[in-house]
Amino acid sequence: MAYMLQQYVLQVQTNRSLKKIWVCHCFIFLFFIFFFISKTNAVPISPTIQDICTAKIEKISVAQGSGQTGESFPQSGWRSVEKLPDYWSKEWKNNQKSAWYSIDWTYLCPTNTHTAQQLVIENINMAAQIFLNDELIYQDQYLTDPVSRNWHLPQQWLLPAASLKSGKNQLIIHVIGVPTQKAGLGRLYIGSPQKMQPIYQHHLTEKRTLTILNIMINLVIALLCILVWLFDRRNKSFIWFSILGCFWTMYLIIAMYPKPIFHLNNLQVDQLHLIVFCFYVTFSCIAIWRFAKQKFIVVERALWAFVAISSMTILFTPEHFQPVIHQVIFVLAVLIFVLKCITYPYIAYRSKVPEGYFLAFVQISFLPIAFNDAYYMMTLEGSVLSPYTAPITSLFIGFVLALRLSNNAKRIENFNKTLEDTVRNAQSELSTLLNQQHALALDNVKLQERIHLAQDLHDGIGGSIVRSIILVDHHEHIEKQQMLSILKLLRNDLRQVIDTSASLDTKTPENPILWVASIRHRFVQIFEEMDIQSTWTVAPTWVITPTPLQCLTLLRVAEEALTNIVKHSHANRVEVKLQQHQQQLILEIHDNGQGFDPLLVQQGFHVGLQSMQVRVQRLRGHFEIQSIPTSTLIRVILYL
Repeated sequence: MAYMLQQYVLQVQTNRSLKKIWVCHCFIFLFFIFFFISKTNAVPISPTIQDICTAKIEKISVAQGSGQTGESFPQSGWRSVEKLPDYWSKEWKNNQKSAWYSIDWTYLCPTNTHTAQQLVIENINMAAQIFLNDELIYQDQYLTDPVSRNWHLPQQWLLPAASLKSGKNQLIIHVIGVPTQKAGLGRLYIGSPQKMQPIYQHHLTEKRTLTILNIMINLVIALLCILVWLFDRRNKSFIWFSILGCFWTMYLIIAMYPKPIFHLNNLQVDQLHLIVFCFYVTFSCIAIWRFAKQKFIVVERALWAFVAISSMTILFTPEHFQPVIHQVIFVLAVLIFVLKCITYPYIAYRSKVPEGYFLAFVQISFLPIAFNDAYYMMTLEGSVLSPYTAPITSLFIGFVLALRLSNNAKRIENFNKTLEDTVRNAQSELSTLLNQQHALALDNVKLQERIHLAQDLHDGIGGSIVRSIILVDHHEHIEKQQMLSILKLLRNDLRQVIDTSASLDTKTPENPILWVASIRHRFVQIFEEMDIQSTWTVAPTWVITPTPLQCLTLLRVAEEALTNIVKHSHANRVEVKLQQHQQQLILEIHDNGQGFDPLLVQQGFHVGLQSMQVRVQRLRGHFEIQSIPTSTLIRVILYL
């Protein structure tokens, strides 16, 4: 046990949220054990002079009462009572209202010094009036419905020496009962205070103190289970255990409370008490099933049907049938509880939950306690053992939490180790992937640069070479000056390609006229040689200044388109138009040549047209070709 508690405390340190709760839990448990040991091992007080006087009960008799307010002491109908406790419901089934008990006892002192005696009664079911030698010495506060409820309350009275007679004395106890409980008188003791006090303390500890501690422990357990459930919503069994603890606490409070509850009469209080017990039995079944991670839908529906039918029967049965109905429903509830305890070991075995085996042992240990307490509740003979179950329940909850915290700590440790290995592997894989991605990015950059350079050479130098070939082709004799002009043009185009590829500070032409000037100068001479009429339409200023890249893209598209017209179209009229519409820069090149199939661009059979389309798409622009046998239109739209 010490080792288990030590391991539990070590595990609690890994979970701060439960640490304070467990300390409180252990404190109440240890306090309970210390209190119980101190009470059971109390040292008897040495006898004094008061022990010299003796009291001895000679005869106990009982007679029926009328049950009416202010009834008088009966003069006949007395019968002898062999022993206490005595409950008259078996003898007088038609009278469950009141009875009179007469206790004849002798009081003897060897000297003339009379000392007070103490009266101890284990329990009175329910309220009472007590007379000593025809003198009223005690009366409960509530003698009419709802009456005081003293059936779990041991009581003591000091009988003053002045009220005692040497020799024969008489105690008259008028007991007022209720229909649904076994009315009567519990064990009675008369003697010196030194002898009676341990007896009274024993009954008080058994019937009140232990039950109050049971209530306190169950409330702490209910709170603990709620907190465990709040921190881990997956453990739904703990919320069921919390509800179970609340209903058991409610059951004990109703049984222990001596005064009327919520202004309910005695019958209504007993009805409420039995209904709470039915709910408790149902919740106890569901709680342990959920703990074993099991659901029995049909059985659970049957249990709720039992609760509903029992509650309706208890509430609406006529009063004179209530005692029988209460006893039948109570027996059924106890049988359900017993069946739950008997069948749970098999359920725990099937669930394979480690903590379930310990709970199965706890359920088996509850069987004799359940039988004993059921017998006590039906006969009020013997003593209840359920108050002693609080330490067992507390120990069970502590064991379960310790085991689950230990398992959780192991799972967390394994998870952390697995996570660490996974992270390490992921880092290694990520480093490899990043290196590969970096290498691919470098290769892609190189490839893009090569593509861009190839496109610039094709659209720039290639176009200039084509134009030069056309000029040479149209002149049979090329003079030196013309050749130098052609070579200078090629040099300028090459310089432009180098500048646009390597320079970061390329500027936008100041206006559209300057942008079109260079390309117009190059192609007008060729168009004149080939008898092609050209029209150039541009705006005098920029509405929105485009970027240098946009200007260069339109320039390359125009060069490639005009070069294709010179090489392939056989056109005699060309129109070049550059305009701005709102935030769009639009270039249109139109000729009246023989046309071509635009699908060749999409299929990649024409490198020049494919290069134009790629350049425009790179700037998120729109490239359009409309071609018929007698006309071709190339339109480029760039968004500013």
